[in-house]
Amino acid sequence: MNIELVARDVVITEEIQGRVEQKLEKVLESTNKETPVRLLVENSHGRFIAQIKLHLRGKEIIAQAEEKNMVTAIDDVIDKAERQCRKRQERLTKR
Repeated sequence: MNIELVARDVVITEEIQGRVEQKLEKVLESTNKETPVRLLVENSHGRFIAQIKLHLRGKEIIAQAEEKNMVTAIDDVIDKAERQCRKRQERLTKR
């Protein structure tokens, strides 16, 4: 998996990195495993903003979440991206 983790004013531990990889494996199981993924996590005035970009063939999926807890923000943004991937896959299979 090609994951780029970017942290601004935040420290991403090995535990969080492992959790991200595990959750993204589930998201990308229906797509190409070599899909480039960029996860940005930043601390802005006591709130954590997580943004994810998935570069799928023909479409770029972007999701963003803002929470008081960093792990919750990361989980929320990955869940949003998973929903978008699932919707896209359903649209492609209907054709």
